[in-house]
Amino acid sequence: MRIPPFERFVRFTQGVGLVLAGMVIGAAFYHALFQAQFDRAANQIGKLEDQLNERDNDLSKLNQFKEQHSVIKTVQIRFEESSDAAGLDEPTKARLKAMLHKDLLVLEGQSIYEIDRESRLARELLAGKVYRDKDKSFSLEIKTVLVVDNKLQVWASIRRRGPEISSSAEPED
Repeated sequence: MRIPPFERFVRFTQGVGLVLAGMVIGAAFYHALFQAQFDRAANQIGKLEDQLNERDNDLSKLNQFKEQHSVIKTVQIRFEESSDAAGLDEPTKARLKAMLHKDLLVLEGQSIYEIDRESRLARELLAGKVYRDKDKSFSLEIKTVLVVDNKLQVWASIRRRGPEISSSAEPED
């Protein structure tokens, strides 16, 4: 049996290798684009679900308190932009917002004129409280509380807590 010389197939083998390498690189590039689009869609869905839940909650509270004109009807929470908040995805922010909203539900239905006493109470109760989301923990600090048009607006800052920060934290004396 005679074996044909390999020199005849060098160019063909190089071409096949180049095509296969191009297929692998193209598939990796396509997968990266797909993953980026999927992440963007997931963040958009999180934002839209948060808005929908907020609107449903506002509607139910407005119907509940429509005869009372001097009470807090809804609580709206906003997060200040910081380095910790900028690194979070929208679903995590929405879950943190829902946890804080649940803690502030005690203020809904309270008189606007007595908000000073209630806001101090809420601020002291929530000072240093740690919120857990999946495997991460966060500390939310209420910065500003404002009542406008029967809506309690709360600005809070997010601070990430956990092992990733404790290693770079300052030593305690």
